[in-house]
Amino acid sequence: MNHYLNSMKWIGMMLALCLLVVGCAGAGDMRTETESVELGSADEAKIRVKMDAGELAVAGGAETLMQAIFEYNVDRWQPSVEYSLDGSQGVLFVEQPNAIISTVGRGQTNHWDLRFNNDVPINLEIETGAGEGALDLRGLDLTDLQVSVGAGTTTIDLSSALDHDLSASISGGVGNLSVKLPADMGVRVTASTGIGGLTNSGLSRDGDAFINEAYGVSPHTLFLDITTGVGGIELLAQS
Repeated sequence: MNHYLNSMKWIGMMLALCLLVVGCAGAGDMRTETESVELGSADEAKIRVKMDAGELAVAGGAETLMQAIFEYNVDRWQPSVEYSLDGSQGVLFVEQPNAIISTVGRGQTNHWDLRFNNDVPINLEIETGAGEGALDLRGLDLTDLQVSVGAGTTTIDLSSALDHDLSASISGGVGNLSVKLPADMGVRVTASTGIGGLTNSGLSRDGDAFINEAYGVSPHTLFLDITTGVGGIELLAQS
């Protein structure tokens, strides 16, 4: 009961804040900006993406470390892109400066299309406030993955196999989360839901976890931990 009341209180506070911020953000002319970031002398990259509110699309296929298109019509939503070298590691930050939790209201647009290089080992961290997320991470050479979603609907495609183990964590506040998992790589998922349910396709129960047919057979494993506050989790194991 206490967990339920705390969740309801948290939702109420979040919605109230969203309404307050939306009322203060006026839409202006549409702006489209492109950004390309070179890897330079780095051998690997740490990438942190922090988006206050809007629509976020992430995929591979970039010729440089990152190729991005930003579309928005609220001036204070202008993103900041910063890249630096830390020894052999490139460090990339893509975020909205001084961002607070909000949402995109009528007539407002905030869309980020980010593409990363498939051949660079990437430690990826993504944090979103409110909105929609389509994270197609197939083909990326992920060495670590952390995704935190505030509110909204998010799909995450992890269905391509890697040639090494990967530990990943996904946390959601309010909304629905759909995760596609590989068939040719072992998968072990631990999941915790607050108010909501979990459905899965192609996975079997193994104690307090879910595993696919390749678990314990393939040379490498995806270890995934998922937690949500309010909303559903859908796990889709590829066959």
